[in-house]
Amino acid sequence: MIHFTKSQARLFSNISVSIAMTVVMTGGMLLVHAGYCIDFFKLWFNDFLVGCCIAVPTGLLIVPIISKWVDLHTAEDTSII
Repeated sequence: MIHFTKSQARLFSNISVSIAMTVVMTGGMLLVHAGYCIDFFKLWFNDFLVGCCIAVPTGLLIVPIISKWVDLHTAEDTSII
């Protein structure tokens, strides 16, 4: 079984989410704009590669900033169950 450190897990998570969202968004946008065609996967793969070049660095830069901001504005739950 693979075990990650916390920093490795965050990095892997950010990259995985960026790639997964790129798959779904580029596929969905291509379907909406061009419909399904013979060359769909060839067209999609080109869009996917461009999307990954944008999404992965953005995810690595933006996600930690948003996570820190959310943590700063999240109250501790002090209720006892």
